[in-house]
Amino acid sequence: MNPKLLLLLLGTLSLAAFGQEELLDPSFRKIPFEKWLNEREQWRVKWTAAAGRPELSFHQRLKVRIEIRVDGRDLESHRSDGRLVFLVQITDREGKRYQDHGSIELDKLDQNIKAANLEYAQQVFMLPGDYKLAVVILDTKTGDHSAILSQFRVPPPQRDPLVDAWRDLPPVEYIAHDEAPESWFLPATKGRLQWASTVKAPARLNVILNVAPSEVQPQSRRSQGGEMEALLPTLKALSQIGSPNISEHIEILDLARRRAVFKQDTAKDLDWDKLKASLGEANTASIDVHSLAERHRSAQFFLSRVRGLLRAESEGPCVLAVLTPAVSFESGEELDQISSEGLSACRIVYIRYRAPVMRMARPFEPMGGMRRGARDPRARTLPPHEIVDQLAGTLKPLSPRVVDVETPEQMARVFNEIEKALAGGK
Repeated sequence: MNPKLLLLLLGTLSLAAFGQEELLDPSFRKIPFEKWLNEREQWRVKWTAAAGRPELSFHQRLKVRIEIRVDGRDLESHRSDGRLVFLVQITDREGKRYQDHGSIELDKLDQNIKAANLEYAQQVFMLPGDYKLAVVILDTKTGDHSAILSQFRVPPPQRDPLVDAWRDLPPVEYIAHDEAPESWFLPATKGRLQWASTVKAPARLNVILNVAPSEVQPQSRRSQGGEMEALLPTLKALSQIGSPNISEHIEILDLARRRAVFKQDTAKDLDWDKLKASLGEANTASIDVHSLAERHRSAQFFLSRVRGLLRAESEGPCVLAVLTPAVSFESGEELDQISSEGLSACRIVYIRYRAPVMRMARPFEPMGGMRRGARDPRARTLPPHEIVDQLAGTLKPLSPRVVDVETPEQMARVFNEIEKALAGGK
């Protein structure tokens, strides 16, 4: 095939067609992919492709990292105006194929690429099972190509209370290479959990997400974006209840400005466009003079939103889940506790997320050969520090269940607890 034609056919990163049977990338039809997998004579370049160890994500789905590593010395002679394309195909036990591809501009490689490896990673949501991995790399200018075939297994988690929530998920779903906040929420993913499908009688779930940072917590000690990287996927997962018997209401609060920036009664998917706009509004650096003057009432605003949700009539069990980092206020804040008078008997689950605290050993600049999203191995986790949280105390009269969460596994157990409460359990 004409190498120049290959460049035109592959074009930019394309969206795979999400079908009922397979997930096929249209770019694979433009090249003899299966033929290349079986060729003996291939591009003589040192490279590897393998599936990493599955990990539970805050989306409450297993995530596998497909890692491709190419020897930089072999790429030195291929620095040109072409692209290096990575075509990834995963096949399940039933023979269904799931395809995706990405690329790197060869003329943008680091000048010292010959002294390093080029690393490319594709993250994938997967269900437990046995799979085959087929990867082809292609230089679009020269037409040079090479293929690797392997098998791997995704074992089921040993102690995951939400396995039943996966029963209607696709076996394989590729994760888009997005920037934040899309990389947190993953709006392009189609699979939906059914984590509360066991609830067979009417119940009510209210969710509050606090996006305003603490006013006095040392932000410099937190990993950038660490809180929303966990809380936003958790919010999305909580919206995928999977039971028509549960009525659900979700709010996002900006305590600094004392406003609810997002509200939705969820019946289907969360409105990502509206939600994204609300995040931008909450994170903007400018706060109006009136908000600054009234900032000492932020806690009281939070309690007013809690009271509003708990006063709403509901049939059957009720749960209010509060998603928040630890919050401490400036001196002078009105920290009166909520009054339980006139409020429904709703179980309060206060989910306090604590992001990993990282410190860089020395300044770090990622090179062209560093994979997207790779963390500097010189980064170290700081020793645990005391959690200062004044927001939880305002709910004390309601006897909230305060849960400190750092990992997806811990969050999964909270989901299980909420499900039991919605089903009428203790």
